[in-house]
Amino acid sequence: MNKILKNIEISLPEGEFLKKLESTKVLNVKMGFDPTSPDLHLGHAIAIKKMKELQDLGHKIIIIIGDFTARIGDPSGKDKTRPILSKEEIEKNAKTYISQLGKILDVSKIEIKRNSEWFNELKLDEFISLLSNYTVQQILERNDFKGRLEKGNPISMHEIVYPLIQGYDSIKVDADIEIGGQDQLFNLLIGRYLQEKYGKAPQTIICTPLLKGTDGKNKMSKSLKNYVGLTDLPHNMYGKIMSIPDSLIDEYFELATSFNEEEKKEIKKQNNPLNIKKRIAFNIVEQYYSKTDAEKAQKDFENKFQKRKLEDIDFVEVEMMQGETLLELIHRLLKRSKSEIRELFKNGAVSVDGKKIFDINFKPQKNFILKVGKLHYFKIK
Repeated sequence: MNKILKNIEISLPEGEFLKKLESTKVLNVKMGFDPTSPDLHLGHAIAIKKMKELQDLGHKIIIIIGDFTARIGDPSGKDKTRPILSKEEIEKNAKTYISQLGKILDVSKIEIKRNSEWFNELKLDEFISLLSNYTVQQILERNDFKGRLEKGNPISMHEIVYPLIQGYDSIKVDADIEIGGQDQLFNLLIGRYLQEKYGKAPQTIICTPLLKGTDGKNKMSKSLKNYVGLTDLPHNMYGKIMSIPDSLIDEYFELATSFNEEEKKEIKKQNNPLNIKKRIAFNIVEQYYSKTDAEKAQKDFENKFQKRKLEDIDFVEVEMMQGETLLELIHRLLKRSKSEIRELFKNGAVSVDGKKIFDINFKPQKNFILKVGKLHYFKIK
């Protein structure tokens, strides 16, 4: 039971979580994801692992794919309105989520719901009835909205209703427990509040800690591009983790690795940040891929940054498209914005066969080695 309480930042109401676990009831454990990006990351994995622990205890895991709520965009922690995604973008992103969840959960035993199932059928009078359960003053109590008002940043009407729409999901699936990051506390509380208003048994709220991203400053976030994706290639995953500042070693030990307490103590005795990060990176790659993949990723990293033997690097082989510029090729490979890639060119971080390239419109011949930044090596055919 001690394990199930680990990595829980907030549990409300106090004591209710354990009380529910001690009952004989099979609990409905809910977690939702808005597919605003194709990638889940190590930050999401903290809460997903908590769900796995509950799944192993025999409870029912319900995953809500927020294909409707993603059209609005969760305002939690945002100082400006999110861009609205098209249905096509949302559907493309959503397709990747189940396979990614399968890296942690037994997906054959989970129930998957899309909240468009009920929101596409919700009548206008039912929607107005839903909105009547909360006031504008209550919604504006949330810190992110307060901050935006103080700065004079606009808040759109669709953002104001977002927490109520997300909370409605808990009513539809009869959630006994809802799990999310601690930045989701307001939304989760709304779900509990609405359940009571609709005559349902209220859910227990479990919030997991937020993992800082590779920049060492902000929470891991898809929009901030500081994340380690669950589907990152092993060598990229390893390299990103090696890039975290030393100040995050303890945080990643606690929130991202599978080491037990004795193993952590033993590893920390090394008192060498580089070696400790290598153990963390190896462990994380092994969790989401295999020991063999972790060994290859570590060897690749050591060859790039310690031994510098080009012939030993495990290149990613890619075919170049006809007429493609170097800028377009890197944009396709790294899925980063073109403005970010232009900065890489400007800073001399792009090279072809060892020669730095500054021209974004450069069109190299096929069969060359492309290096982007310190981590990315490609063999272009």
